[in-house]
Amino acid sequence: MTARLAPDDLALRTLARQFPAPTGTAVTDLVALYDALGPVQTQVPRAAFLFAASRLPGVTHETVVEAFDSYALVKGTTLRGTVHSSTPQHHAWSSAVTSVWLDKALAKGLALDQIGPDEVRARTRDYASDEWRERDDLIAHVADWLASQESEGHGTVADSYARNLLRGAPWLVRRPPDRRWHTRTDTLYRSSAALTGIDPSLAPEVARRELVRVHLGAYGPATRRDVAWWLGDKLRPVDAAIAALGDEVVTYEGPEGRTYLDLAGAPDGSDYAGGLRLLPEFDGVMLGYEGTGPERARFTALDNQRHVFNRVNGTTTPVVLDGTRLVAQWRLIPRGSRVDVEIVPLPGERAPSEDAVADALPAVEAVLETEVADLRTVARGATAD
Repeated sequence: MTARLAPDDLALRTLARQFPAPTGTAVTDLVALYDALGPVQTQVPRAAFLFAASRLPGVTHETVVEAFDSYALVKGTTLRGTVHSSTPQHHAWSSAVTSVWLDKALAKGLALDQIGPDEVRARTRDYASDEWRERDDLIAHVADWLASQESEGHGTVADSYARNLLRGAPWLVRRPPDRRWHTRTDTLYRSSAALTGIDPSLAPEVARRELVRVHLGAYGPATRRDVAWWLGDKLRPVDAAIAALGDEVVTYEGPEGRTYLDLAGAPDGSDYAGGLRLLPEFDGVMLGYEGTGPERARFTALDNQRHVFNRVNGTTTPVVLDGTRLVAQWRLIPRGSRVDVEIVPLPGERAPSEDAVADALPAVEAVLETEVADLRTVARGATAD
């Protein structure tokens, strides 16, 4: 008989794995966290730092920088064609899965005629194998080569979409020109294989199976649609990956008769410690589930998505998790060498205690190397979402 899970059960089971009891704040602890929770969406550079602080309070700015500078963590365009930070192995798996559809987009976006997307990717990797390449130099090099290989009117890199396809290639990693990882735009690109030694010819079905395991371990219980959305993949190959995991995956019946998947032996949520956390933009608590699916209401009302997500530019705001609920947005406001923190409660949720927020602020100060000058709660409408 299939076990039944109530909404509170789903929330607790997920939060117990998203916020495990911290074991330390060293680079090795941070890498272990990424191993457990998988790739983290970080097109806003500071999101990687705030993610670390929300799970490992006390981790310092220098520790996160060292993890990236030593390539214990890497950043690249992978899942859903968005920027993610991850361990080198997870980056490789994500690249293998993403390249299946991104290569098709490349062939169409560049109107390839004489050569295939795999040749374009190989040329890109080769150019960026021995040294870091500036973004514009990388695009210019591949564009010149394409012009010499393709028939007239094909292989053109004439618009921003085509350029983004080239520099957003799987198997490339990216970094800023200095150690200011939390504020600077990534302008340097290099072959991930050259840095990590991981073979770029991974079979997509193998990588997909591994990432399904990662997703369920980090966000489960989840539906098959949640897994597919997170991967940026289709349901049929995801179903095949789930089947390949066999007895590693168990099923539950949840609200409204939906079927949920989880790893056998995963935490039941009973050891979730609760508390208040200041989460970054694009946090997995929000993005671990299908964009238009009911699981986005696991931690706050679906109607609140319009406040958290900006559909015009695809960004999200940082949010406050209090216990099992996402209760507010928060933002950092520069104030000279310091910052102010502003809390904006979400509709229908109880405003967090300023004392509890204040207790969470030292983790933010440590990871961003800043000092909070003032903390205030403002009514919705008094500031922009």
